[in-house]
Amino acid sequence: MPRDLDQMTRGLQAYLPQGGQITGIVALSTGHSNETYLVEGLDRILRMPPSEEGLLPPYDMARQHAILDAVGKAHNGPPVPMMFELCTDAAVIGDPFFLMQRLEGEAFDHLAPDWMRDAPANTVSAMCKQFVGAVTALHGLPASLMPPGSRDVDQEVAHWLQVAMDAEADPALIDLLTDLRASPPASSGEMTPVHGDPKQGNCLWRKAELQALLDWEMAGVGEPLTDLGYLLQFYDQGEVAFANAGFELDGWWSREQVIAHWEAATGRTARDIRRYETLAIAKVTAIIALGFHLARTGRASDPRFAAWGDVIPLYLSLAQARSEMQ
Repeated sequence: MPRDLDQMTRGLQAYLPQGGQITGIVALSTGHSNETYLVEGLDRILRMPPSEEGLLPPYDMARQHAILDAVGKAHNGPPVPMMFELCTDAAVIGDPFFLMQRLEGEAFDHLAPDWMRDAPANTVSAMCKQFVGAVTALHGLPASLMPPGSRDVDQEVAHWLQVAMDAEADPALIDLLTDLRASPPASSGEMTPVHGDPKQGNCLWRKAELQALLDWEMAGVGEPLTDLGYLLQFYDQGEVAFANAGFELDGWWSREQVIAHWEAATGRTARDIRRYETLAIAKVTAIIALGFHLARTGRASDPRFAAWGDVIPLYLSLAQARSEMQ
């Protein structure tokens, strides 16, 4: 991690009116996504772009702050941390940043914690209901709530096709996305706010209570079925087993239950949902391919990126298999 945390601490101390309370900054997560730090003394979370080329540019901190602030203030929206200061002056600590509420809890991607594995089925079911409910709550908010900028289904497919091409990805992934572009899945209606990355690892849990839906880098206005398809990709993954912690437990909703809940909550029909699932897996594959491309071309030093070359075929095979389930 190349950042100078002492220098960042001094910068925040001088910039914030309550800066005198700050005793230090501790890195919580750094790398290919937004970087996350704990501001000690102030007990707030600091978010800023990655220090080297990342996977999800542009890292528009003002836009992310506006989205989280709007969602957090919306009636019946999903739970998110409270937003505090936004700074777009990179000179203060090295990049634009914002501060948000620190919430107690844990997030898990690949393995459910012991307390969840030991929980009764009705507790696991209640957790799934909260997770899916947070996503459907977002889809129930007006698109006008969000800052300007949207992508319809055609534009969404085109975007990830371009990412795959920029990454010099496997031609089979290019072909899959090209097919989706030629025959995109049907829209469910007017566009809504979308999260873009609704996975278990972006849920913050305090035991069995959902505290917040996190990581809104890909959020905006779009087709809500892209979020539903993204969530459903975590079923029946075989050896990939990506971000599906808890999906295997007794009580976790079936794929059909999730679809039924989403349809009832939104009043929409999950049309062409397998194609949306295919798009979601292709999207993840394109992101992984981009990370590997950044590593092998020397544009990123994160060792995880270099290792992603080995898993690209698994994701690509999963995307191809899902595309055959029309």
